[in-house]
Amino acid sequence: MKKVVLSLVLLAALFLAGCADVSIAKNSSFRSMPADGNQSIGLLASRSGLYFLPTYPLWTDGGREVNFNETLADLTAAAKAQGATQLATVVPQEQSTWLPFTFVLWYKKATVSATASK
Repeated sequence: MKKVVLSLVLLAALFLAGCADVSIAKNSSFRSMPADGNQSIGLLASRSGLYFLPTYPLWTDGGREVNFNETLADLTAAAKAQGATQLATVVPQEQSTWLPFTFVLWYKKATVSATASK
């Protein structure tokens, strides 16, 4: 029984490994031209990780927390790299899911989407 539980924990760790990602809308249908002539782009940043109980990170991107502030920092850095000067329509989403077969592991994900304009 111990081997089965350990195998499930290791399998969960492999599938739910921590990561961070920032996506930029490349499709022209997502780009718009506001009335002032500034070009805007859509950005989506996400960060996820595996936690022991809901507070102790086991496996996250670079050991950083999975929360709104860290994800917003990733999105802001990507916006600055694209030459954007301001963010608008910032929409945060955080989720924490208990993995019942492990009894003590949680999967957390934070996502932030925004419109950046130059």
